[in-house]
Amino acid sequence: MSNEESYLAILRYLTNEREPYAPGTEGNAKRKIRKAAACYVVRAGTLYYQRRQRDQQRFAELEVVLQAERRAQLIRAAHLAPDGSHRTRLQTWQGLSQRYWWRGILKQVKDYIKECSKCQEKFDRSKSLSDPSEMLEELGLDIRFHEDSNETDDELSNPASVPAASPKSVKKKPIAKHELVYVSSLFSILRI
Repeated sequence: MSNEESYLAILRYLTNEREPYAPGTEGNAKRKIRKAAACYVVRAGTLYYQRRQRDQQRFAELEVVLQAERRAQLIRAAHLAPDGSHRTRLQTWQGLSQRYWWRGILKQVKDYIKECSKCQEKFDRSKSLSDPSEMLEELGLDIRFHEDSNETDDELSNPASVPAASPKSVKKKPIAKHELVYVSSLFSILRI
């Protein structure tokens, strides 16, 4: 049974006293519907999921959205802030989950943001600067790395013998994890 079918079965169970189950529904499925229906309520023909609020005795009633088109509209509206900026996945999900509910809501938010061209463009820009060598290059710094130099470990540990950063930008090879520690300690020594 799909999500929509299970919601419709719960809605029918809660609203149709004469025939609470669809014809041909087996006993095991009837038990599942009855059990699931305990978490739902119908108000003015709309199905609501009841979720207990943290540290409180009362429940929040969240509208269950059955239509796929409406879900997409709600995600789109929650993703765009009033100022036109795009909210993060967490912000979008939190905005939706305050009023609406359906199974797979978080996955659908993730999928929507993956397809959002503006968010992907922003992600690609931040990803390109996540490599420390590219960040240093973006700042116009040229740092000599331990593997590229002829200095000994003793000379490198002496702050006076470490060459200063040059404003000249030179493309370096990718930085290994152990080199990042060296660059980090170099920055702390030079107080950059």
